[in-house]
Amino acid sequence: MSEEQVAEAAEATTPSDDWRSALDPAIAGDPSIQHIGSVEAMAKSYINAQRMVGAEKIAVPGSWATEDDWAAVYNKLGRPESADGYELQLGDNADADFTDWFRSAAHSVGLSSTQAQKLAAAYGEYAGQAQQLSEQQLDARQAEIETALRKEHGGDFDAKLAGAQEMLRELDAAEFTEIALADGSLLGDNPQLIGMLIKVSEHIKNVTGEDTLAGRDSRPGLSAQDVQDRISELTQQGSPYWEKMHPDHARIVNQVNELYEQLHAE
Repeated sequence: MSEEQVAEAAEATTPSDDWRSALDPAIAGDPSIQHIGSVEAMAKSYINAQRMVGAEKIAVPGSWATEDDWAAVYNKLGRPESADGYELQLGDNADADFTDWFRSAAHSVGLSSTQAQKLAAAYGEYAGQAQQLSEQQLDARQAEIETALRKEHGGDFDAKLAGAQEMLRELDAAEFTEIALADGSLLGDNPQLIGMLIKVSEHIKNVTGEDTLAGRDSRPGLSAQDVQDRISELTQQGSPYWEKMHPDHARIVNQVNELYEQLHAE
């Protein structure tokens, strides 16, 4: 075979640079195949299209769709049959009522199990950060309150506060300070309340005497045994009565002395 014949044979078997040139002009110019670069690419595209023919398809409802139409779509996309089908982790602080509400809401809006779990994880992370920030803000607020109270009441603030706390115990009202307010703080941390209790306690101590408030002098039927029991309570081992450095020591000693005087008078 001559060199000219070899060249002609090679030219006959080499594909054209533009494979669309062999097509009918009406087809070759169709925009849908302009991005396909070769016959091989065209074949692959056709094969993939054939595979999609048997795949399950979900029709998107139009503006006329009912809730039942959308429910069918949500179910095909992976929504569980009922709200109980969601397995969720909403964080350590999520109670059962909130978890039930979250499941119901997720099912109502059509979330799949995967979507609901991802949303629950995002919420748990957010709630944890919010709680940490809230605790930090509360700690900072309590520090500000204590600083202001110490500035107002001077160096004996601890002794005055102990006196107010003792007064509440005498009145069986210690739990009063544990009432939670709307901002998450406790009533006992309210600076106005603390200041008022200190003033009341100081007034009782300096003017009326704590025994008068407690009913020691005015309550009828108070026996010598009642007075002795109170003395025993105030002088029990480990109480401020025995600790000279305790800020409440002097007050307790005075109260015990007054009780002894009352006992001896009887």
